[in-house]
Amino acid sequence: MSINKNVIKNIQKQIIQLLSHDQQKQLGILLADSCSEMARLVAGWIKALDKTNHIAIIKGINVCGTQKAHDMIAITTASGQVYIIDPTVWQFFPKTKSILFFVSGDINIVWDKINAKYGGQWSISEEFIKMTKNDEKKYLKVIAQNIHENLR
Repeated sequence: MSINKNVIKNIQKQIIQLLSHDQQKQLGILLADSCSEMARLVAGWIKALDKTNHIAIIKGINVCGTQKAHDMIAITTASGQVYIIDPTVWQFFPKTKSILFFVSGDINIVWDKINAKYGGQWSISEEFIKMTKNDEKKYLKVIAQNIHENLR
């Protein structure tokens, strides 16, 4: 199954379901500080759907005028389309409706769009190959701990 907007919508639902029902209105607060684990978790879910996708974790520093670093996912499909997904977009843009940030066939346009919206300095931090069941458990545990911490 190739990546498309419906697949992304379903993944977004999976992300939101990591929060209890009464927490789902506070996505930005509750998913703060989990972008690294969330990006890798979502990359693993996408890789499981279609192993032909090339997935990279991209990292920005000094994002949105903050001192924060932030991870997103760049997925390149067999047809050459690049999808940029921000699984924790709400920590910077609370009213955003979708984790899908941008799609383009031109990587230069993608970098320009990221810089225009997020600012900071961006680069590819790692090529994502696969996620083991142990990796998935570890990411989910850290995300749950961060959510718990953010509730304090």
